Amino acid sequence: MKTEKSDFWDVVILGAGPAGLSAALTTAHRGLKTLIIEAKEHAGGQPSFLYSEKRIIDIPGFPDGITGADLSDRVYRQALNAEVEFRFNEELVQIDDTDKVEKDDSLFCVITDKAGYHCRKVIIAVGLLHYPRKLPLLDALKSDQVFYKIPKISDYSGKRVAITGGGDSALDAAVMVLERHGAVDLIIREDIPAGKEDTLKRIKECGGDVHTSSEIVSAAFSDNLFALDLGGDIIHCDIVIVQIGFLSAKDTFKKLNIKLKDDSSVAVDSYFETSREGVFAAGDVHGDIELITVAWAEGIQAAIYAFKEISSPYWLNERRLKDRKMSLISEKIIAAASGNMNLK
Repeated sequence: MKTEKSDFWDVVILGAGPAGLSAALTTAHRGLKTLIIEAKEHAGGQPSFLYSEKRIIDIPGFPDGITGADLSDRVYRQALNAEVEFRFNEELVQIDDTDKVEKDDSLFCVITDKAGYHCRKVIIAVGLLHYPRKLPLLDALKSDQVFYKIPKISDYSGKRVAITGGGDSALDAAVMVLERHGAVDLIIREDIPAGKEDTLKRIKECGGDVHTSSEIVSAAFSDNLFALDLGGDIIHCDIVIVQIGFLSAKDTFKKLNIKLKDDSSVAVDSYFETSREGVFAAGDVHGDIELITVAWAEGIQAAIYAFKEISSPYWLNERRLKDRKMSLISEKIIAAASGNMNLK
């Protein structure tokens, strides 16, 4: 593993999804030397990986919607124009403290599977969920027609497609297939899907077959088609799209020496700083509301607080002291009011 010894970054951002890209734009525009490290081969995160050809209609400023690929490309180009640098195909290993000091800041060393990068602040924006959950009984067929992300239109246009999953990504995939003259069997394990009700209604109106309280119990090939057994009900299809969630990045987070919440997401304070001073987190990585616009906003906020720590080293500690004093005052007022009520 090589380590960049002669240089350092003001901010290293882990993840080139919506939160990471918006954070990088914010720090770069404020004159901070910024690097993004991304595990995949290109920027964009989930909008690019999961919704590449899906038209996203809830992004402000795009009244006709925009595809995940186009949205990701636009923000990536903005980052390049702001002179953000990128390292792709590098997996995070750990974040080490070092004895190096630059501009009164002790440097971290962000270590990947390929190199080490010294920096003053770190922003974690890798997303809470890393890899799609697999279905071993489908993987055992060793078919290139089993997809764990939304395939290209040419892969499913006009074909019969089985989609398993009840969340928004599964329901959205069903709509995309139906809109391109395909046929859909939507397989949902629960009685009521977790995805949007209006999307489910649209699937039914477009002729999609919805199988609730169902799951694939066995799978085989029959006449060049998948034969999926739903516990007695056999359906045949050309393609299977699996959208049953993602595996947690908990094991990665544990190695970073930061506090996690019960759901294995990263705990942050009101300034998006983790339990480890100088390490911030934004987006789905800590996440309560998993929306692109929320990730953008949190990336910006985390970046501004990181910038404040760099430009005004004691700023955040002073704010925390003030917050603590206000909290203590509020607690005393509540306790006094409660005591008066008990006397009555």
